[in-house]
Amino acid sequence: MLFWIGYALFRAWPYYITVKYFNEVFLGYMLYSEIFFVAAVYITTTLYNRLFEGRKYLSYFAAGIIVWIMYLCSRTWFQLHYLQDVPAFKGSNFGDIFANNITFVIVYFLFITACKYFKGGYIAQQFEAERKEQQLMAEVNNLKSQIAPHFLFNTLNNLYGLAVDKSDKLPGLMLRLSDLLRHSLYETQKPFVPINEEISVLKSYIELERIRLEENLKLRFENTIPADAQHTIAPLILIVFVENAFKHARLVQSEPVDISIKTFLDGNLFTMVVRNNYNDQKQQSAPGIGLTNVKRRLDVLYPEQHQLTIIKDNGHYTVKLQLQLKAPIYGTGEI
Repeated sequence: MLFWIGYALFRAWPYYITVKYFNEVFLGYMLYSEIFFVAAVYITTTLYNRLFEGRKYLSYFAAGIIVWIMYLCSRTWFQLHYLQDVPAFKGSNFGDIFANNITFVIVYFLFITACKYFKGGYIAQQFEAERKEQQLMAEVNNLKSQIAPHFLFNTLNNLYGLAVDKSDKLPGLMLRLSDLLRHSLYETQKPFVPINEEISVLKSYIELERIRLEENLKLRFENTIPADAQHTIAPLILIVFVENAFKHARLVQSEPVDISIKTFLDGNLFTMVVRNNYNDQKQQSAPGIGLTNVKRRLDVLYPEQHQLTIIKDNGHYTVKLQLQLKAPIYGTGEI
């Protein structure tokens, strides 16, 4: 479409000059000769699709030049017969007309080839970008599908001991677990959720651990994100770090589990800092699927828009996550 619009604009001035200053027979010739041009263009594009895209470059250019020479011969023959009674045209011969126009005809052929080449390259680029995006989204969906089983596995392990001891804490913990699983099943279907909804998930998980550990837990959770914040975040992208804090802290001996969590928002920059104690004399387990999962999700969903720092020193783990969130569209809560 762009090609034909450009061609129409290119031909507009010659048509204007013909209508204004020349006999109408010249206008008729110009209109009829466009049929030859359109045919040559579409024959060229067919050759391009069959030969050039099949990497038969020599065959394509040879066939293309033959097509456009035939176009010029046909148009010249038509011109000689259609304008033979026009006095200003008498004396013209086939050779002169052919020689005067052969350069323009070859330029037309090369220009059409270039248009097809760049159009094909652009379309291939778009398809490749779309394919990569679909591949990344499929990977993200697969990673998200691993979250609920991983979360359930870890939590049920925590509750197993309480069930064996027939602890009175178990009913309350099961209710908290039910709320968290409901969120992981339904809210993770969305690509992004409100930031405060994700913070609520953290609070529910922390409350579950607080009920379980009671006096063995020393916890500080500081959240300064405004209640009306409209920013959104990938679902369950934060809870893994809090889970790991409790997992590592449970390895401590003869002292309470000590965890501090801070979350805040500075413009569009979200920051979460999690710090927990651990027993540096005890063998630490290798990074689990949860941490590997969340790192990959961060790479896919926040490329060059996140920074994750994990520091291990003096009997403490410190995790600092920074995410550059997109500015919200106020009134819709969407990005």
